[in-house]
Amino acid sequence: MYRKFKKLLNQKFFVDKSNIINDFNKLIDKDGNCNVCITKPRRFGKTSIAAMLTTYYSKGIDSQEIFDKLKVSKGKSSDETEKKKEIKQYREFQGKYHTLYFDFSSELYKYKTLKALLDDINEMFKEDYEKLYPGTEVSCDSIVKNLEKIYDKTKEKFIIIIDEWDSVIFSNRFTPDEKVQYLGFLKSLIKDKCYSAFAYMTGISPIAKELSQSTLNCFDEYSMLNDDEYYQYFGFTEQEVRDLCKKKKKIKKKNNKIKYKDLKNWYNGYKAYNGEKIFNPWSVYHALENDKIKNYWNGTGRFNELVNIINFNILGVKKDILKLIKGKKKKIELENFGADNIL
Repeated sequence: MYRKFKKLLNQKFFVDKSNIINDFNKLIDKDGNCNVCITKPRRFGKTSIAAMLTTYYSKGIDSQEIFDKLKVSKGKSSDETEKKKEIKQYREFQGKYHTLYFDFSSELYKYKTLKALLDDINEMFKEDYEKLYPGTEVSCDSIVKNLEKIYDKTKEKFIIIIDEWDSVIFSNRFTPDEKVQYLGFLKSLIKDKCYSAFAYMTGISPIAKELSQSTLNCFDEYSMLNDDEYYQYFGFTEQEVRDLCKKKKKIKKKNNKIKYKDLKNWYNGYKAYNGEKIFNPWSVYHALENDKIKNYWNGTGRFNELVNIINFNILGVKKDILKLIKGKKKKIELENFGADNIL
């Protein structure tokens, strides 16, 4: 993840989103409010933020030279007292924690069962921890038990980063029962755990609130439809796109066909809770890089994902979809992040 973030920094059209670290630092070890789940569409920077957080918080990564050049090091508050506190926290938490990074979209094809996946996660954790601390035996049969055991001995806390949490839900490799068990695993990993200083989880679909005992009610969730805290860090804001256009004009003086209005007409498909337009960063970046407006957002979804959303009744859509199948009408309201009123 360190190499991934370094690569992002070297991009011509890099946008500094590091102030989210100032926001998250205020949640470190905060009882009942230190688990954040961000659900946004594909290509909106969720994994880039995960790479940045892993680079910043992780022990063993000397990231001071990287982040001292970014916004996070200067604080973000307009109040001077609060800004000083932010800068102090920036120094205090940088490189302080071992970071557990889970990418549940990676190499799922290798696993025939959920148990095989979770066993492999535990084995990788054991190997990594024993390399860091030779002579230390990590012998429990689950990562949760091992983390609890380590905390009991050392009082050491971890930052937990879970990327693409819903990949297991969307995968055809796992049975419905295994998917419910997986949600139970996430809950047991995160909820009320003394070893967790902070947890950041990303995905495309909002957490299914209706899955009885497996409900992930331990997260504060922010989706495209409900986010007045972190919306500016996912996607590009209007001002960021304007600034990128100015930067492109300086870089490519001769070949500079694309204007802000062109990007606005194509890629500002969402609105924040306050009406601010949010642009798809993947499309904007490639349009500026190639000096060409077109559809760069391929493969946005698969039909099996819709099937899983229906089966797991995410956001309670199952009854509504069954009504539509029967030929009945369903009235809906679009608000906050919507279809830009073009219907």
